[in-house]
Amino acid sequence: MPLVFHSLTHGPIASGFFNIETDLLLLENYFFFAPCFFTMVKQISGKQSHESNDIDLAGYFIDQPTDIGNLTGAIQGTELSRFIGHVYQMFPFPRNPEEFKQKPHGGANRSVVEELLSRRARSTQIPVLVEEGAQRVSIAQFIFSKEVFRELAAYVWHGGMPGWQDNMRPDYVIEMKETIRENRSPLFAGFEL
Repeated sequence: MPLVFHSLTHGPIASGFFNIETDLLLLENYFFFAPCFFTMVKQISGKQSHESNDIDLAGYFIDQPTDIGNLTGAIQGTELSRFIGHVYQMFPFPRNPEEFKQKPHGGANRSVVEELLSRRARSTQIPVLVEEGAQRVSIAQFIFSKEVFRELAAYVWHGGMPGWQDNMRPDYVIEMKETIRENRSPLFAGFEL
């Protein structure tokens, strides 16, 4: 489930997985698939310079926040309208709490989720900026400290709040750990997953 991460510009914002059957992440009203997040991390970790402003995160943007939907209502099955509600119509919250784990095969549902996204969102390249000194990272208009950005990477590594089902991570998540271990960027210096 999404967690609240503290941005330096907008205070607490919701970010993370919101349905265990998809690898789609949200960041307020931006959405991007976890492999695209990994691609961004890989681009950042390959930069030796302290500032990188030529990184984009492939994603989607929902203009009207009301079009996103009500996550709590969708989980409870009482509010199944708008984007998040439609995702939960297709992939309901599990009845058995022990089944509440992020599925490592969420990418298999990507085309279905993209179809739902196309009805309410527009495709976009989300600008990412690693600021001089690698102490802050901007994703769209949100600025995060280095520590919070690292928390976002750790969140994906762990499979969000419920964790990965059977502790099985998708290949791109395992590769993300290796990429961070071999890092050349000051942003990830000394950081381990």
